[in-house]
Amino acid sequence: MPEVDSPRTDSQGPAAPPSHEALEALAHSSDRESLKQILTKPLTLVALGLGLAVIGLVFFLQQAPSVLTLEIPEVRFELLPNEGVTEGVPIAIRMGQLMLFQISDPVAGAAGAARAKQVVASLNQALDELVANPPRVITIQTGSSEGLPTIVQKEFTDSPESLEIISVTADDMTLAKTDDAKLLARIWAERLTDAMRLLIFGEPPEFSRDSSFGRALDTLYVNAAAEAGALTTDALNEAFEELPVNLQKALTEDPPEPPAVDALQEVVSEGGS
Repeated sequence: MPEVDSPRTDSQGPAAPPSHEALEALAHSSDRESLKQILTKPLTLVALGLGLAVIGLVFFLQQAPSVLTLEIPEVRFELLPNEGVTEGVPIAIRMGQLMLFQISDPVAGAAGAARAKQVVASLNQALDELVANPPRVITIQTGSSEGLPTIVQKEFTDSPESLEIISVTADDMTLAKTDDAKLLARIWAERLTDAMRLLIFGEPPEFSRDSSFGRALDTLYVNAAAEAGALTTDALNEAFEELPVNLQKALTEDPPEPPAVDALQEVVSEGGS
């Protein structure tokens, strides 16, 4: 399986915060990342160039247990308004206040919301493993269901064992208005990794920085650190409440819509020319 390594997370210290002017411009901007920008990110082009083969994107989570000073965030699911887009029910998977994924759950049978409950249980297990024995890596593999991508957590990139967190389904793609399961998985994996970086280790986002979610997360990090001097869970919560509405929505609502098939093919052609 071909793999494309993302840069390692450096645990030697947080990244330098953006300037005051940059934060002001960000706080008052309602612009969302364009589909063209998402697709023209280097790793996206590499993944697309693989001919929709297995995506080997690797997102590193590494820290020493001694620096784990933040509270472990709550993972939960939340039913969203059902507009009948799929046969299931749209459900948000949240870590703290952050929305990681919007999934479609069949909500059939006596169990009810079984898929959402399983995703929450897997995320809680992933957090437990990460806190107990970092480092961990988040990566994307071909899943067992219809060959669609699955986000997993491993101890090392070449570990034979992995914890399956979530697999993309056809209904998830319908909700996201995309035919590209691997791009949707990438967006989810970036959000998950950077949420863990901030909420567990108190580190700024790294992998989603080119998205509206990542920029809002970076502002949250900078504001919380500036107000408290040292990053704490309470400081993050207070900084979140003080964010402009557009930045709160970037963190708590559905990810930016991936592109339609024709836009995807256009960018692939440009990348190969």
